[in-house]
Amino acid sequence: MEAKRKPSPQGASSLPIMSTGESPAKGEDSSLPSAAVPPPVAVAMDCDSPSKNGANRDIEIQKGEDAAMPKADGDPILPPMTNTGNSRVVDPTGALLASFIQKTAPSSTEIAHRAIDEIVAGALSAVQDLPTELDPTNHHHQNSNNNIPSEPGAYAMAPIAGDNGTPTTNMNAARPNLSQEAAVPEDTDTTSPLHDAESGLAVAKPVRFHEMSEDFLPHAEELEESERQTSTDENSNRKKLQIVGGVFLLAVLVAMIGVVAMASQQSSRFDIATGNESEELIPSTETPSTAPTMVADAWAGLPESTILALEDPMTPQSRAYEWIMNDPNRSSYPDWKVLQRFALAAIYYSTGGEEWNLQKDWLSYTVDECSWYFRSLVGGVEDFFLFEETAEMTSEVEHVHSACSDDGQYLHLVFTENNMYGTLPPELSMLDSLKILEVGANENLYGSVPSEIGLMTSLKRFYTDRNQHTGQIPTELGRLSQLEELDLSNNLFTGFIPSEIGNMEALSFLNLRYCYDMTGTLPTELYKLTNMVTFQVQHLEKLIGGELLPAIGLMTNLEYFNVHHVPFKSSIPTEIGLLSSLRRLNLWKCSITGTLPSELFQLTNMWRLDIDDNEITGTIPTEFGLFTDLTMAWMNGNSFSGTLPASILDSWGQLSFLKIHNNNLDGSLPSELGQLTSLKLLWLSHNQFFGTIPSQLGLLNNVTELFLHGTNISGTIPETLTKMDGLEMLTVSNTSLTGSIPNGLCDRIWDMTHTCNVYFGGMWIFCEDVERANFTCSSTSLCGCDACGPCNTSTIGS
Repeated sequence: MEAKRKPSPQGASSLPIMSTGESPAKGEDSSLPSAAVPPPVAVAMDCDSPSKNGANRDIEIQKGEDAAMPKADGDPILPPMTNTGNSRVVDPTGALLASFIQKTAPSSTEIAHRAIDEIVAGALSAVQDLPTELDPTNHHHQNSNNNIPSEPGAYAMAPIAGDNGTPTTNMNAARPNLSQEAAVPEDTDTTSPLHDAESGLAVAKPVRFHEMSEDFLPHAEELEESERQTSTDENSNRKKLQIVGGVFLLAVLVAMIGVVAMASQQSSRFDIATGNESEELIPSTETPSTAPTMVADAWAGLPESTILALEDPMTPQSRAYEWIMNDPNRSSYPDWKVLQRFALAAIYYSTGGEEWNLQKDWLSYTVDECSWYFRSLVGGVEDFFLFEETAEMTSEVEHVHSACSDDGQYLHLVFTENNMYGTLPPELSMLDSLKILEVGANENLYGSVPSEIGLMTSLKRFYTDRNQHTGQIPTELGRLSQLEELDLSNNLFTGFIPSEIGNMEALSFLNLRYCYDMTGTLPTELYKLTNMVTFQVQHLEKLIGGELLPAIGLMTNLEYFNVHHVPFKSSIPTEIGLLSSLRRLNLWKCSITGTLPSELFQLTNMWRLDIDDNEITGTIPTEFGLFTDLTMAWMNGNSFSGTLPASILDSWGQLSFLKIHNNNLDGSLPSELGQLTSLKLLWLSHNQFFGTIPSQLGLLNNVTELFLHGTNISGTIPETLTKMDGLEMLTVSNTSLTGSIPNGLCDRIWDMTHTCNVYFGGMWIFCEDVERANFTCSSTSLCGCDACGPCNTSTIGS
């Protein structure tokens, strides 16, 4: 039968095995096309083991065939042989191994090659270390005259040029009949090798009858018993070593096949170059079908993490890949749309899409992704501070009518408070047209923000606030030159604030508040953001704030500067007067020292001032009256001294919150306080005020809390205070007040105690909230109401 095999890798050659005595069928052409370099001679080696008929078992190996010849199904693939002197050694890295490696993915192939190289190196080293008795080229075992091995059963057959000069080893060429002397011409030179004219093979020398006499022919000499035993032992040892070497090589080959098979199994599922799934180790040579497949170019930009994730069938990326491959409409989509749908599916599976609050039509094959659920109301960051009614919007609210552009590019992904859980996948970066990404207020959204976010250069708004993100803020955010709004607040980030944020020239809104574990300093590069409107870096107590730099004057478009609980430990720079657009200045608990610079009062657009709980000294300047739009003044917890200027009160007609408690102010309470009819809170406690309570305070119908405790005010409580319809809490403990409590205030007079409330999922404990406690007369000289008991003449007089 004709021996066939599968094509070998380029440069490899292999020899088929022909069974003992097997010859090509009659009439078959035994010649093959010649190669540039003739194949080496095949050598058959016998292990001195007799066959069933008692003869030595010879294994005849046909000369090397062309490597491109196909192999019949079911026939084994033999590894190629390499030349080693006059012998040939089996090379374990042959056609079989190459065919496996050729079918594996590049990454797996590299791994397999490294493992196989180590195994093969060890195997060949072990074989080379075998005793020289196994080497047929060893001259100790060769006939010195004709270089023919002398061991029984070992023969050599040299290639002899045929008629056309091509080496041939036709085993079935006709041989001359040497059985009779008459067949040998007398003039034949019996000392030179003979060659068969037809086949070109070397044949044995003819022997004449007269040379066959017993005296003429050489005969073997009898060996001594010791020599015979030594020869027998050598043959036995040689056979044992041959068996051990063969078993070892077989074990090595099996191990290599196992390694390659495992690598192939890992990589055969996904072909990243074509986007196709592969089920076979050996690629088919058939013409590709017309079934829809992903174009290779469509996958060229996949993140490296995506490629790795696709090797695991349980990852969200693999689930998304399976979903897109099963899309019956995939063949009709352009490449960018295939990637867009794949990216959206990866987001869905990575963030628990099955449990989203709103998920209508997501991953539907019959609904275009632009019509899947999206939130049309985007933007609008609320700044809650102590009381809900004081919440302000620090970002504009925008309504959008579609998630996509007119040509189907995905633009808006808004899933605020949608019960997302899991991690943000790097496949977000594949939505390269996305402009708005809002995934805030999803308490179970954790993990780091993927660095691939830096590839989304079309982004204009990125909100991932009020989540559980960890790790460092990626420096790649600095590449988003078009980003206008960035909100990373209320997360568990660690490390420094990236200075690269200073490269985001278009940035107008930055919110990093309540990231308690961040360290380092406030980067000076942030002051270069001249388009900044809202700057919020709050409750970062581990930050070393350093000096509040004069460079703040560069941020001329700034309207909101909120950096409370950042320990600057410096005074307010005079350059702050350059921020002509500033409307809110929040330096609460920033270790600010010194006095208020006069330049501060050039900011006539100021409507909220938070400078409480610092170390500010000096008096309250009369220039405060220039803040005609002021609605909230929180100046408590400092070391202000002097009086409360009555002149400033004439300009504060819009003031709703005035908190100047816990200072060193003195003097009498100005009657002009009664003009602040918009007031809701008036906290004057823990100062050195003296004198009486102005009756004009009864005009403050909107005031809910009037705190006078801990002052030196005296006299009686004015009856006019009963006309304060909105009053809920009046504190007068630890004062010098005397007389009867007006009956209309009995159910509104309390003692005040501070309470601590937990905000933002336990990340902020706020202890400025107040709680009513039953009023007792133990700290006053008041009488009346149930708390103090009835008044008598002596009590009233005192």
